[in-house]
Amino acid sequence: MKARLEGRLRNNTALSEILAQAWLARASLPPASQQETLQALLKSCSRAQSSLMHRLLARRLRPYLDGRVGAAIRCAWEAQFGDLRDPVSGCALGTSLLLKAPGPGGEKGVIYSSFEINWARLLAFHDAAAVLRDYYLVGATSWSPTNFSVLAAFAGLSRDPIFVGISHADDVSRLGLMRPVVEPLPILASDWIHPDDYAPRPHRERSIDILMVAGFCRFKRHWLLFEALREMPRNLRVVLIGREAPGRTREALLDEARAFGVRQDLEVYTNLEHDELAARQCDARISLALSQREGSCVAAAESLFADSPVAMMEDAHIGARAYLNAETGLLLRRKGLARALMRFHEDSERFAPRRWAQEHIACTTTSARLNAKRPPLAQGHCAAVLALRAALRGARGSRAALAGGGGIARPPRRGDLRVAGRESESAG
Repeated sequence: MKARLEGRLRNNTALSEILAQAWLARASLPPASQQETLQALLKSCSRAQSSLMHRLLARRLRPYLDGRVGAAIRCAWEAQFGDLRDPVSGCALGTSLLLKAPGPGGEKGVIYSSFEINWARLLAFHDAAAVLRDYYLVGATSWSPTNFSVLAAFAGLSRDPIFVGISHADDVSRLGLMRPVVEPLPILASDWIHPDDYAPRPHRERSIDILMVAGFCRFKRHWLLFEALREMPRNLRVVLIGREAPGRTREALLDEARAFGVRQDLEVYTNLEHDELAARQCDARISLALSQREGSCVAAAESLFADSPVAMMEDAHIGARAYLNAETGLLLRRKGLARALMRFHEDSERFAPRRWAQEHIACTTTSARLNAKRPPLAQGHCAAVLALRAALRGARGSRAALAGGGGIARPPRRGDLRVAGRESESAG
């Protein structure tokens, strides 16, 4: 009950707009330092829904994004992220890869670095201005909306923007508030999957009835599935794949299922290799993504390429929700969820998700679309992500669209910037 109430309040559109207006008003109240005013404006950015609020915020933010106060907010990262140091790699950037070394005549190289925590590490532990003199920074957000404080902290460090892929279609206008510091790219992390990474089994031969690929965090809302399963046939084969989270282990998830009265023998897997995961996605009749809010949800797109139709909840603020249509899946309501899932399972053969995905969101299609839209800037982004996939295909395949590995070929000026490989979080 508490989780449901928190989710409703956190994702209520009207309440978000009211909070955005409150933070905007707070930014206008004296006495406030420049840092306090800017932080209030950035909090308003994460809540603002209307075009009017976006216009007001863009006007108020403009003087702050020219670099004059950027240094004032390049501090206090622990208040937002906790300890930025990785337990294994320390200050190195995870989910990052050097893709292109600088060339002659001042030609910049390209560093692909995803997720807000890595951008904070770059600012906190390295000479970010020196890095940005030699490299374009390209990345993707992990959540919608993103953490605007990290993006604003890049103000004044480079004449070139950092290029940021979105997690939801709504993020294009929100990230646009950060211009000229940020150039939003209307591409999701889940738009970079290669069809050849998936070899779907014939539908009638599939052995998994319901598959859910999601980390064990509470916001993934496994409880919705558990609530429905107690009204569904006991002989269903239900498979859950993900990563454990603090207080949310495999055993804790099974305890939660039992508390809901689940009668099926759930199969729960953690930390599968990409090939193992892909094999199960290609063996599933239907797949589920039940979060109310997250990022782009790469796992949902992967299921489409595995020819497994996907169901989400109708209140979902998830980037890949835009992929759902009559060919690929459907949206569900909590009321009557068990019956709706059984109908979806029974009708699953009539969907054609792989065909639609190949035509609309394959990596080659995305590359062509992005190059056609923004030739000089977007080509670097395409090269970044495609090179990232190629570098990691042997280890993780298409799931590597948001993960990196390897070392800087020619270290930036301070020589201490390293990138550390880490698996993607699409199952997490």
